[in-house]
Amino acid sequence: MDERDGMTFRTSIRLMFMVMLLIGFLAWVFVQAVYSLVAGRLPTDLMSTAASGILYAVAFSALSLALHRRNWPSVHVSDPALGLAGKGRAAELPWPAIQSATVHRPGPFAMLQVTLQPGAVVPSATTLRPRMCAGQPVYTVNVGLLRPATRVLRTELARHLPEVASGP
Repeated sequence: MDERDGMTFRTSIRLMFMVMLLIGFLAWVFVQAVYSLVAGRLPTDLMSTAASGILYAVAFSALSLALHRRNWPSVHVSDPALGLAGKGRAAELPWPAIQSATVHRPGPFAMLQVTLQPGAVVPSATTLRPRMCAGQPVYTVNVGLLRPATRVLRTELARHLPEVASGP
C-alpha cells in the first residue's frame, strides 16, 4: 500500500447491525413492559410476544441500515490531510491546520475530537460543521464502531501529529 493512499476507517456493517438489533430488541421489551403496566395485565402468549419482538428487531435493524448507511461516520488518514465524514457531510483538514486530534471514551462510545489551530481556515459551511470550543473550531466524529479499531486510529494520528506539533 502506498503511503499517500493512507488508511480509511469505516463503520463495520456487521457490528452496526448487532448494535441496531440490540437497540431494537430493548425498545420492544420497553414498549411491551409499558403496555403491560398500562393495560394492567401480562401478555397471554409469551412465546409469540418474544417472536414478534425478534422479528421487529431484525426488521428495524435492516431498515435502519438501509436508510442511514450514507450518514455513517468514517475517517481517512493520509499524508496531505485528515478526512472526516459523518451525518452525510465531509471535511478535509490539512495537517498543519490541526492543533490536536484525540480519541475520548472507550468502546462503542469513542469520539474523535479534532481541534484546529487558532486562525485556521474552516472548510465551507456545506461540509461537516465544527462546534466552537474556547473560540476554536472542534470537529467531533463518533469512531467507536469504526474498523480497524480505535487503537489503530490513535497510531495513525500519532504518526502525523508530531509534525503538526513542531510547526509554528
